[in-house]
Amino acid sequence: MEHLNPNNLTKKNQEFVHIATNQLIKNGKTDDEIKEILSDIIPTILENQNKGIPARQLYGAPTVWANQITHEESKHIDKSEENDNPWLMWLDTSLFVFGIMGIVTGLLSFGSVKSQTYGIISHIVLSATVGGMMYAMYYYIYQHMNKPKNERPSLIKSIATLALVMLGIFLVFGLTAFIPSKINPVLPALVTLIISLIAFGGKYLLKKRYNIKSAVVSKS
Repeated sequence: MEHLNPNNLTKKNQEFVHIATNQLIKNGKTDDEIKEILSDIIPTILENQNKGIPARQLYGAPTVWANQITHEESKHIDKSEENDNPWLMWLDTSLFVFGIMGIVTGLLSFGSVKSQTYGIISHIVLSATVGGMMYAMYYYIYQHMNKPKNERPSLIKSIATLALVMLGIFLVFGLTAFIPSKINPVLPALVTLIISLIAFGGKYLLKKRYNIKSAVVSKS
């Protein structure tokens, strides 16, 4: 990578580039990425060294600068590559709802034998339905919130979408009551809590692995 250290740099500036390059290598940058990064600053370094201003004065310590560049680029990549696959977003939200419902009903079951509980099939169906409805709200409303006014859904459309989503959720809640108890057993409170924690763990791993975009809050 000698071509990244032009001979017309002063020794101090060559040292800056050398140290920064080594740090970028340690941070996992490829030769092409390093070349692109340094090609952006070398002209500025050359211009300022003629004025007696060294690279350290411009950018600070080379290792700190290299780490900062790596962090900023990683942050930018994470945001720009947020995964908006509908199925993954639905699964992410459904696991979240499953976990919340399980923890609430599980804790209530410890406190009262007569507390409202749901069979495991009802729990799954409700979580999947609410996850789907929340994705629908994201698709039709949330993802457009930061767009220009003329590209956003009208107030009437937003209210109608919200009303249909709520109606759908209540309808499914009612229908799950008709699932036979033989195939829809109510699990013990402790088991429900454990499964809910597993659901949260699955959500976390999927989010980390696929960088899934949240269907709850739009960041676009």
